[in-house]
Amino acid sequence: MEKSLFSELKRIGIDEELASKVSASLDPEYNASKKDVLVMQEAIMQVQLQSERSYQALSSEISSLRSEVHKEIAGVRAEITDVRTEITDVRTEITDVRTEIADVRFEMGSINRQYIITFLGLITTIVSVFAINWYFH
Repeated sequence: MEKSLFSELKRIGIDEELASKVSASLDPEYNASKKDVLVMQEAIMQVQLQSERSYQALSSEISSLRSEVHKEIAGVRAEITDVRTEITDVRTEITDVRTEIADVRFEMGSINRQYIITFLGLITTIVSVFAINWYFH
């Protein structure tokens, strides 16, 4: 039991000297004294101190990670705002292009009507010239 208790105490972080004292004081053949009670209290205090140090280290790591995460979130939000602005700009450009396409279609339609009217006028002139020519011959 001594060696397993000693190794377990070392594993949880108690110094070697104190671990051997605690292991010896818990031996059934050994008569405990007030000094042994103090040794046990010291062992308990070391474990509490080590636990508190571990807690403080974890707490500081968590705080630093939290601040990093907040910085990353702020960066992502800024990027989202930029992307939304770009999307709005693209939508505006698309609206402008649609307006220009509608204008071009309207112009092509009016030019097409103009050609049709001119062509029909030319056909009418040719037909009337042939009709007049045929009538007088």
